[in-house]
Amino acid sequence: MIETFFGIAEAWEADELGHLNMRYYVERAEQARAAFCGPLGLGGAFKSGALSTLVPKQHHVKYHKELRPGDPMRCQTGIVAFDATTITLEHQIFKAPDILSCTVVETLAHISSRTGAEFNWPKRVRDYANKHISKLSEAAHPRNIDLDYPPFTPTIKQAKKLGLKVIGRGMFAAHEAGADGSIRGHALFGRISDSAQNLSAAWPDILFDPKTGVSGALLEKLAVHRARPKIGDCYVIYSGLRAANTYVRELCHWMMDPISGQCWGSFIGVGCGFDLNTRRLIKTDETALALLRPNIIPGLSV
Repeated sequence: MIETFFGIAEAWEADELGHLNMRYYVERAEQARAAFCGPLGLGGAFKSGALSTLVPKQHHVKYHKELRPGDPMRCQTGIVAFDATTITLEHQIFKAPDILSCTVVETLAHISSRTGAEFNWPKRVRDYANKHISKLSEAAHPRNIDLDYPPFTPTIKQAKKLGLKVIGRGMFAAHEAGADGSIRGHALFGRISDSAQNLSAAWPDILFDPKTGVSGALLEKLAVHRARPKIGDCYVIYSGLRAANTYVRELCHWMMDPISGQCWGSFIGVGCGFDLNTRRLIKTDETALALLRPNIIPGLSV
């Protein structure tokens, strides 16, 4: 692995829990990705007018230890899988120098900027990747999420049939886009983060009021990217509870285009109760589980 980012957690990037919001770990991974493309042989992939670029197909994110405003951050990146048109990178994000805070594993497709079609890597990229591929670290392996999910395309009709709740809607803005006008992956994570607490079926025991000293925290996330929204595109988020136990509750989100009906992306978030004073996770008691169980939608997936 090579170092691909070094900076700090900014105060304005913290959320109501007082730590770095989940979207900004992915944003740092995006910066790290661009830096890694230099030695990979695709140094201009994220510039305006690039003939080809890399776009995310899947993200798996695990949070290991929170970062607070002002904490030094660094990221190191390596290749863990590679085929004809895709590459999988592992980003390890640390509270500098060496306290692991987050792992981001992303599968990226090599596409033509003009047509959007995937195409084969140039020889220089193949040569570098074949020499530098390594195993996925133990820390980055899934804990609660099965990455072997069945092929499926979410639809608004299916969301309504399953009884999924609308927890957020809006429009993607210019500041969320990359050089090609497509909305960056971390912005999709951010829109989910901004709305997750609106799924009351998943949090019947948590008021999300700082005065109570209790909130919800995210431990792990899976994102399956299905289309690339542009500046000005709208979204609506349909969500449901897919599982709950003493330790975690699993939420599923489908982010849809309310105009065309296509799916921008689907997400699984594994969360838990979080004590704002002790900064520790809270187990779900039997009283809360009794409230959660009737809200579970069996088979809900990405």
